[in-house]
Amino acid sequence: MRIRVEAEVYPTESEEKVIQAVKNLFPTIDFKVLIQGAMEIVVGECSGLECLENLKNMLKNRRIRSAARNILKQSKVDSKLVFYMNKQAAYVGQASFTEPFTESPLPPIRVEIEAEDVDKIIEWLTE
Repeated sequence: MRIRVEAEVYPTESEEKVIQAVKNLFPTIDFKVLIQGAMEIVVGECSGLECLENLKNMLKNRRIRSAARNILKQSKVDSKLVFYMNKQAAYVGQASFTEPFTESPLPPIRVEIEAEDVDKIIEWLTE
């Protein structure tokens, strides 16, 4: 399994706050800042379910597991899950799914999970 989390840093945003937002969702992942052209992107990768444990707990605590399951099932493409989390909600310690660039003027946090059986990961995250 491979998990990749990335978040663009807009010129109006603080790099430290974007890093804090992704760390609030995925505290066990080490993040770094990459420069791509004029854009800064916060990126982190890991390879085990333990990287998703905090997200799983947040979904359980907010009681949004059923909604999360539906969103994740719609986010499945072959052996990948690609979903988006609201950056502002993440900054204040909340897990909130979003669409890319529709609900917020800030770009979302993009999460990509590649695995042999993504259905098992969806079930584990939302059990």
